[in-house]
This record gives sequence, C-alpha cells and structure tokens, in this order.
Amino acid sequence: MVMETSCVIRIAAAVITDATGACLLVRKQGTIAFMQPGEKMEPGETPEQALVRELKEELSIQIAIADLTYLGHFSD
Repeated sequence: MVMETSCVIRIAAAVITDATGACLLVRKQGTIAFMQPGEKMEPGETPEQALVRELKEELSIQIAIADLTYLGHFSD
C-alpha cells in the first residue's frame, strides 16, 4: 500500500505591473522557469510581511503593507 504524504508550503506572491500592463517576473538562479516574485512564509509571519520582506531582500523594492492589494487565495 502506497501512502501519500501531504506537504503544504505557504507562499506569498506579488503581481507587479507597469503603466502598460507588463508584468514583472523573476527567475531564481539555476532555474529555467519565470515566476511572480514571492517567498515562503516564515513561522508566525503573515503573507503581507513575507511579501514585503521578499521584495526588499531580493529586488530592493521597498513597499508598505498598506500599499498591497489582496487578489485572492490560490492553491496548486
């Protein structure tokens, strides 16, 4: 009998667009896939806190939580 294990990874991701509607995507070093900027949430961290932290650390973008717009909860 094969037992499946479920591992939930919670991430926060950003949809960042410019005035023309072009969307910012990132590609992590050593990968070929482009994705939305974002990161796994640390224990006790809200999605908003994780996103603000990741944008600052990885892209040098300083944004306030109040500037974020919630788009939804998605799973894959």
